[in-house]
Amino acid sequence: MTVAAPREARLFTPAFAALSAAVLAFFIAGGIFLPATPRYTVGPLGGDQVDVGIVIGAFAVSSLLMRPFAGRFADRRGRRAALILGALITVAAAAGHLVAVSVPLLIVMRLLLGVGEALFFVGGLAAATDLAPAHRRGEAISLVSLSLYLGIAIGPLIGETVLGGWDFGAVWLVAAAIAALSVGLSWIAPETLPPESRTGAGRGPDVPAPRQSLIHRRGIEPGLLVLCGVWGMGPFFAFIPLLADDLGLGSSGPYLAAFAIVVVGLRIVGARLPDQIGAARLSGTALIVSAAGLLVSAVAIGGFVPVGGGLLVGTIIFASGVAFTFPAIMAMAVIGVAPGERGAVVGTAGLFVDAAFGISPAILGVLAGAAGYPATFVVSGAIALVGAAWLLARRPGAPGPAVA
Repeated sequence: MTVAAPREARLFTPAFAALSAAVLAFFIAGGIFLPATPRYTVGPLGGDQVDVGIVIGAFAVSSLLMRPFAGRFADRRGRRAALILGALITVAAAAGHLVAVSVPLLIVMRLLLGVGEALFFVGGLAAATDLAPAHRRGEAISLVSLSLYLGIAIGPLIGETVLGGWDFGAVWLVAAAIAALSVGLSWIAPETLPPESRTGAGRGPDVPAPRQSLIHRRGIEPGLLVLCGVWGMGPFFAFIPLLADDLGLGSSGPYLAAFAIVVVGLRIVGARLPDQIGAARLSGTALIVSAAGLLVSAVAIGGFVPVGGGLLVGTIIFASGVAFTFPAIMAMAVIGVAPGERGAVVGTAGLFVDAAFGISPAILGVLAGAAGYPATFVVSGAIALVGAAWLLARRPGAPGPAVA
C-alpha cells in the first residue's frame, strides 16, 4: 500500500503513528546497548578506554559508509524496504553479540549494527518528510525523532535492569527481540514514497538508469553543521557509563534518561520552532547551549563542583541544546527537494552525524587516556561553538540550505 504525501496541513495521521511506533521499537533496541557495550568491553573482554572508543565508534563508521547508499536505496526501493532491511540486520547483529567473545568480534557486530541503523534511520526520516506538509517538515522531524530519544531513555533502563538481574547474554537477546518487533511494525507500516516519485520511475525496460552521485550536494552544508552539534554526544554516550562506575555514581541510567527526557520534552513543547524561527537562529543558539552543558559537565567531572549534581545539570543543559540542533537543519536541507531525492539528501547529511559518532569516541578515547575525561568534554564544547559561530555569523538571506 502506498500513501502519497498529504496535501492538507494535517500531520498526525495513522501512517505517521505507524512510522513513529516502528522507530520507537528500533531505537529502544539500540538504546539497550548504550550502558552494556562499554562495560562488556572493559569487563568480560578486558579492553581499555581506547578499545571502548573503537568499539563505540565502529558502529558510526559503518553507518557513515552506508548512509549514501541507504539514501539512494530509499529513493529507489522505497522507505518501507529500507526500514525492514535495516531492522532485520539489527536483529542479526544483536543476536551476534552472543558469539562476540573478543574485541575484534564485538567490533564486527557493531559494524553490522551501524549498517542496520543507517538504512533504518534514513528510511524513517525520509518517510517523515514525505508525510509532512511542506511548511511542517521541521515539526515532523522533531516529532518522529522523539521516538529515537524515547528509545535512548527507555532502552538503557531496560539494559541496566536486565544486566543487573541476569547477564550480558540476556541483554543481547532482549535487544534482538525488540529489534524483531521493529521488523514487524515496519512490515505493516505503509509505503510513503509514491511509485512515480521513485528514482528512475517512468523509464522503459531498455533504458538504463542514469548515473547518480551517492553524495547529494544539498546535504553537505547541513551535515557539517549537524556534525558540530552532535560531536559531544560521542563522548557523552561512550564515557558516561564508565564515569558512573569510576566516580561512584551508581547507574548511568538516570543521566542517559535525563538527557532523553529533556530532549523529548523540549521537542514536544517547541516542535514548531524550526518552522517558525528558522535554522540559523535556532540552531546557532542551540549549539551555544550545548557547548555550555558540555563545559559544565567537564567542571563537574574535574571535581570543581559536586560531581553527581554537576554532571546532571550539565546533562540537562547539553540536552536542551541538542533538542533543537538537528530538526531545524534537516528540515531546511530538504526544502525544494523532490521526493525522489530526499532520501539522498538525508543520507548525505546523516553521514556527517556518523562521522562525528565514529571519529569522536576514538579520538576522545585517546584524549581521555592522556588528559582525562574532562578534556574530552571541553574539546567537544569548543567544536559546538565553531558550529554556532558559523551559523550565527551568516547574513540573513545568504544562500544555502541552513538559512531560514
